[in-house]
Amino acid sequence: MNAEIRVLENPTLLAMAAALEIAEEIKRLLEHKPRVRMVLTGGTLGIQILKDLRALEIPVAKLDVFFGDERFVPLDDSDRNEHQALEAWPELRAARLFRYPDSISTLELARIEFDSLITRELGLLSQDEAIFDILILGMGPDGHVASLFPGHQHPEAWIVAETDSPKPPAQRLSFSYQALNRSEKVWFLVSGEAKAAVTKSILNDPACELPAAKITGRSATNWFLDQEVSRAL
Repeated sequence: MNAEIRVLENPTLLAMAAALEIAEEIKRLLEHKPRVRMVLTGGTLGIQILKDLRALEIPVAKLDVFFGDERFVPLDDSDRNEHQALEAWPELRAARLFRYPDSISTLELARIEFDSLITRELGLLSQDEAIFDILILGMGPDGHVASLFPGHQHPEAWIVAETDSPKPPAQRLSFSYQALNRSEKVWFLVSGEAKAAVTKSILNDPACELPAAKITGRSATNWFLDQEVSRAL
């Protein structure tokens, strides 16, 4: 995998360094386009980077914000990535925020509803050009990203449904591999010794089939690692 790798001493410095780089990218993009489309992630590092971005006074009103995945729980459930993100960065409400549906219907109906909304907003999935400017991803110890897990198959669509997540809750909605790969630049945030072995495989083995190995940016794929992960490389 062709990737830019940066190693920071600890998760706190990792999130801060990534936030600074992403903030600069947002400012650069806004010099020649009216809005920036970015895809956010949940998890400890994903939420920390939002706190750091908040401190950098990003022009939130000029952002179109999506989440890579969401747990299929009620809108006010604290388990939702969106809920945690808005607690970390309340000003994010001023962005164009694309919210995954509530859990009042079935998972498949919710998937169809959100897939239709995304299609109306972004066009056909089969088109080739980059549609997201910035994609931020965490990674699990099994190499999963968003709610795309090893060995789980999904049809081609903007939005896919996960009915049996290895991590609770079992039901989730997620952008697909095809959708995430329509990102201009990708930032992976990875920390902790438990993720060292899979990170080594993803970065060094061209035949790696783990989910994170299947996502690359059109012009840049940036891996921000802490020292616990980097020792295994």
